Amino acid sequence: MREPTSARWRLLRAGIFALVATQLAALGHVMGGGRLPDPATLLTIGVFLGGSLSGLCTSKRGGPQIFAALVASQLLFHLAFQVTLHHTEPVDAGRMLMFHLFSALAAAWLMTGGESTLFRLFAALHRVIAAPPSTPAAVELAPAWVAVVTDGGQVVRLRAGALSLPSRRGPPLPA
Repeated sequence: MREPTSARWRLLRAGIFALVATQLAALGHVMGGGRLPDPATLLTIGVFLGGSLSGLCTSKRGGPQIFAALVASQLLFHLAFQVTLHHTEPVDAGRMLMFHLFSALAAAWLMTGGESTLFRLFAALHRVIAAPPSTPAAVELAPAWVAVVTDGGQVVRLRAGALSLPSRRGPPLPA
């Protein structure tokens, strides 16, 4: 497998995306002046988000794509939080928008790094696993010892280098 795009990996990546987006949306909502959403609401919206985003995990996504998906999810989270929390107190819309956008930006930064790291890891593993095993080059070695049988039937062991001819370079040896 070259990339983490099988069904299991898509669900895992979408689940992590939904978990991070849900937690940061709740944090952004509280920091923006809203109340903390009910855990059941967070779980329901997170599962819905993860399931709906698994189709986007068919390939590697870049920062702008992740940020766009997170901005859309932040808007959906905000609307769901507004409906389920039955806000009667006024909330500063500008502040709420700023913190939801900050949450989307922070999550996009985290997820883009994670996405890039995951795909690089899979590429490295693929190179290691798919690389043909390197076979050492065949090296022919001369035998270390040579046995020579003399006329008298005696076996004499000589070093392989001892059988080489003397060098013919240089002036002749004095007689």
